[in-house]
Parts: sequence; C-alpha cells; structure tokens
Amino acid sequence: YQSAVLLDFRGDTVQAELQLPVDRLSISFRKTVDESHFAVEQPELQAYVLAHVHPVTSEGKPFSVTFGSMKIETVEKAPYLVVHLLFEPPPHTKADIFTLNYDVITHEIVTHVVLVSIRSDSNARIPPNDPLLIGVIRGERKSLVVDRFRLL
Repeated sequence: YQSAVLLDFRGDTVQAELQLPVDRLSISFRKTVDESHFAVEQPELQAYVLAHVHPVTSEGKPFSVTFGSMKIETVEKAPYLVVHLLFEPPPHTKADIFTLNYDVITHEIVTHVVLVSIRSDSNARIPPNDPLLIGVIRGERKSLVVDRFRLL
C-alpha cells in the first residue's frame, strides 16, 4: 500500500490530508497503530507526523504546520491513518509555490511510495474526486516542489 498527500489550497493556506497505511506506519513508527492502541498513542503519533512534514518557501523559510485531526479509516479496503494538517506560509509570503519536505514512513521504508496530489484549489477547477497528481516521493527523493500554477 502507498501513502497519499492530498493538498487543498484555500487562499494563502494549504490544507493537507495524509493517508498513511497503518501496516507501513506501524513499522516506521515502531509501535502498532490500530484501533486498540490509537487513543494511547495519539500524542506520540502527532509528534511523529509533525517531525516528518516540513513545507518551506523557495527561499527555505519554514511554513507553520498546525495539527488538525487524525483517525483510522478504511481507504481502498485497508486501514489507514488519515491526518489533517494546515500549512501556513511565513508572513508576507504566499503558499502558491513551496517545497514539501516529507519523509513520513519513507525515512524507514525506502521502497514506500507517497503520491502527492492537489485535490482542490479555490482559484482553479479540479474535477471532484479526481485529484491532480503532481509528483511522487520515494527512495532518496524526500522533497517535492508544489506549484499551484501548474493547474491554471
């Protein structure tokens, strides 16, 4: 199973939904992630995810990343941890183009594949239920340039 990062552009912020397969996540997190352990592990899981997601401007200035929520859901008939984050660029900066530094799971499992897509944008039409794939993170590739204007 692969991970997905779905980006929703809203004005000058980006909402990110991470879909993480729990079997791979349990290996990289080094603890079992499932319904029975979920409540206890939530603070550690939150810290783990935030330690591995670092969007930055083209000049390398970090975005603030705010944790929204997470829960275990079934995605494509398998259990996934679905995490919601909010990316906010530094003051006087737009979120139109940024580098997503990301190694959730891939820091431990180099064969793991992360599909990064733009799911919606308040400035562009994207068909519902058909996110635009903009790149893949895997192996040695731990970052991806996200360019909102590719859509227009």
